[in-house]
Amino acid sequence: MKLFKKASEFKKEFEFANDRRQSKRYDIMLKLNYSYPGTSCSGESFTKNISRSGLRFPVNSALDRGVLLDIKVEDPNSDRLLSLKGKVVWFEEFSRKNDSEATRYEAGVDLLKKKLF
Repeated sequence: MKLFKKASEFKKEFEFANDRRQSKRYDIMLKLNYSYPGTSCSGESFTKNISRSGLRFPVNSALDRGVLLDIKVEDPNSDRLLSLKGKVVWFEEFSRKNDSEATRYEAGVDLLKKKLF
């Protein structure tokens, strides 16, 4: 099931020399909500990039690799939200520049069962 019209509608992706990924990434900001069922971990965010089968986005708190998330992401071709499930395949914590800044996190999520486009 294709959820977006064409990959060509998205911004040009970054090229990485040692990229092992199977799908190209597209730098596009889509609003999303995520939650980790059974916990209080949830939040609202924007994608940093997307691929046919995955998302990269900032998260509010630390997540373990392998965690399954419920994700609702905006469909850029309509006003509806797409309900997805995804598995955290990588997680990164960014260090703070000073004590007054909150710690920042980002996650890479592999989508289960559905392809974005």
